[in-house]
Amino acid sequence: MSKRVKHFYEFGPFRLDLGEQTLLREGRPVALRPKVFDILRVLVENHGHLVDKEELMRSVWTEQFVEEGNLNKNVSMLRQVLGDGKNGHVFIETVPKRGYRFVADVREVNGGEETDLAETNLSSHLVAESLATEATNTRNYGLAVTEPEPTFQQSQKTTELTDAWTGADNTKGRSTSSRLLFLALAALLLAALLYVAFIREKRVSPTPTIASIVVLPLENLSGDPSQEYFADGMTDALIGDLAKIGELRVISRTSSIHYKGTKKSLPDIARELNVDAVVEGTVQRSGDRVRIRVQLIHAATDAHLWVETYERDVRNVLELQSEIAQAIARKVQIKTTPAEQARLTPRPPVNLSAFDDYLQGRYLYYNKRTEENLLKALEYFQSAIRKDQNYALAYVGLADSYNALGSVQIGSLPPLEARQHAEEAAARALELDAGLAEAHVALGYVHHFNWNWAAAEQEFKLAIELNPNYANAHTTYAGFLMSKGRVEESIAASNRARDLDPFSLSISAHRGFLLENARRYDEAIEQLRRVIAMDQNNYQAHWFLGHTYAANGQFDEAVAASEKAVSLSARTPGALGVLGLVYGLAGRKGEAIKVLNELLALNKSRYVTPAALANVYIGLGDKDQAFAWLEKACQERSNYVAYLKVFPIVDPLRSDPRFDELLRRTGLDSELR
Repeated sequence: MSKRVKHFYEFGPFRLDLGEQTLLREGRPVALRPKVFDILRVLVENHGHLVDKEELMRSVWTEQFVEEGNLNKNVSMLRQVLGDGKNGHVFIETVPKRGYRFVADVREVNGGEETDLAETNLSSHLVAESLATEATNTRNYGLAVTEPEPTFQQSQKTTELTDAWTGADNTKGRSTSSRLLFLALAALLLAALLYVAFIREKRVSPTPTIASIVVLPLENLSGDPSQEYFADGMTDALIGDLAKIGELRVISRTSSIHYKGTKKSLPDIARELNVDAVVEGTVQRSGDRVRIRVQLIHAATDAHLWVETYERDVRNVLELQSEIAQAIARKVQIKTTPAEQARLTPRPPVNLSAFDDYLQGRYLYYNKRTEENLLKALEYFQSAIRKDQNYALAYVGLADSYNALGSVQIGSLPPLEARQHAEEAAARALELDAGLAEAHVALGYVHHFNWNWAAAEQEFKLAIELNPNYANAHTTYAGFLMSKGRVEESIAASNRARDLDPFSLSISAHRGFLLENARRYDEAIEQLRRVIAMDQNNYQAHWFLGHTYAANGQFDEAVAASEKAVSLSARTPGALGVLGLVYGLAGRKGEAIKVLNELLALNKSRYVTPAALANVYIGLGDKDQAFAWLEKACQERSNYVAYLKVFPIVDPLRSDPRFDELLRRTGLDSELR
């Protein structure tokens, strides 16, 4: 009887015996496919360390090329056998886009001697019984094992073989030892049949219920960092198409991009975003061709539900995005209405150069929301339109840029002029694609600040109907509701936007502004400070925080926040106006007057929003001049005027009859629902 050195690993209820090439659960064998066993061996041997996907595939499939989807499928099988994630047990961690790490506590045993089981007098029928029992147990993990009934001829041949081997005489009956040997052989045959059936049987598991999803940033595999905007654009487009499905909650791009390059596990990301599934993948662009590989993963178990690779001409990427979105919808078994199916219909091909211009305008410049970057974004959107006059999204980009440039915060153009350009661009986009939610939001913004209240609400509601997961539609509608004094509805809409895009600094900062107008100052300050904690240089948050502190009577804090906003904005008139306001309210009249003189001088050489000057005069307590500049703001339909009904900063003017007249002219003296 031979001896061998014991070498095995123990973790949880399992023992991995490398000598016997077996996995035992509480002493009983667990049947594993060979490749699944090899994956477990490599992960356990490297426990606590990341094993790169490529390295793992090379270690397991040593003599053949295999796609990553094969690896994912086998890891998923292994997880189910181990019961990963059940009863608090976590064995395998996924490191997105990199590989896997075995994270369970492992005890390695390497020493001592153990009798070779193959040479012991252990009854063979007991081994067969154990294997058969384990095969039965595997059904509990979703493995269907077929047990074929032996035919009469098979039974007869087995009997003849046994008799020939033992030398038994059929006419004299079998001896007791012959019968025992026959039973052992029959048990071994059954065990062999069960094992073959097991390794051939595919694991069948129902698709888990999925009602919410996040599309993680697609990885740029082009080898060219300058192509990052293209990968980001593909991510955003896929999110946009999925977001059109009302039954599916889809996390917005701004929150998705938060996880770009993250080392967090997929279950951790899913818990933070409260989603059921994750879509991840890669984009590789080469000349006029694009290759996209996407996979759908059940977040809680890290089980890979679907993987597919697509290759198309770049001109057809819009069609490709719709195709992928529909494939995911089918896989998660989400019901789509006929209207949603129509909205997912592939759009016409787009000019490649125009598509490039749009992506750069949107993702390299517009999203930075400064005057300089917005003007640059305009150039790219205009270039895209020159190259493809039927490209609807380029017109939306144009409309969004003009709307931002005409705001008090940026203040580059007179509002009526800016919104006229925005309205023309949004209308053209809707001529090309009436179902484009983004265009309806841009048009609703124009109507809102032009005091066309009914038309604005209609556009916002239509945008949300067309794309229920479009966070920007909810936050823009929330601003409209607040300006009308519909405070609770506004906060609810803002909460919905936050749920869809929890890491959007713009949405979070705007929520702080809404809380200020709801007179919930402590909450507003806390909200804005959270934004600043994530981005110390967020101009919008510092700007809102300055006048929120002032409304709450915290003038020293208001000055500090407003000075920071002025610095970050390169002394934009809107930021200077708030600084002059808080200087005046803090009793620092001399400094307020210096700001006033700076604004008056600027007004001779460039456009200065009247709201900035009205703010300084409010801080100085000069009501006549404040009303004079508010009159100018009304004439040019400044965004500022739309919030007169609720904005705390104008409280010193409310008792004056001239204020009631302003509200009447804007339509804010009634609800006009």
